[in-house]
Amino acid sequence: MSETPEQETDPLESRIQAVSALEKALREALAIVPLEQVLHQVTVMFPKAPAEIDTGPGSRFHGRVQKVSVSMPEELTAAVRERTGPGGFSRYVTEAVEERLRLEGLDELSAYLEAKYGPVPEELIQEAMREWPDYEEE
Repeated sequence: MSETPEQETDPLESRIQAVSALEKALREALAIVPLEQVLHQVTVMFPKAPAEIDTGPGSRFHGRVQKVSVSMPEELTAAVRERTGPGGFSRYVTEAVEERLRLEGLDELSAYLEAKYGPVPEELIQEAMREWPDYEEE
């Protein structure tokens, strides 16, 4: 049996009704239950769907992502959002954490090499410094 025009439902209208019903249920729940408890129940109800993220060229981390909660000072959050615009917050934080891990890895390698072979002689450090394009003699 085919539907008559009166019986057809607009997919957008159906979604709007579902969101309105969800909003009403959340408001009712928040009126009687603490916010943390409501949020916990909502996150438990909706399984975490695996997502893919492209962290850009040179990244050693790619593939599935996991949603995490991070507490940050409001001013820092606002500054990141101002720089990234809509949808860029996660990428910005991901790239910052990747850079931090890279630098910590270099520090660990440097400490290992120094422990194994001793400190780098000052003349080799100076020679390497002179190779940088923006090197200026003191």
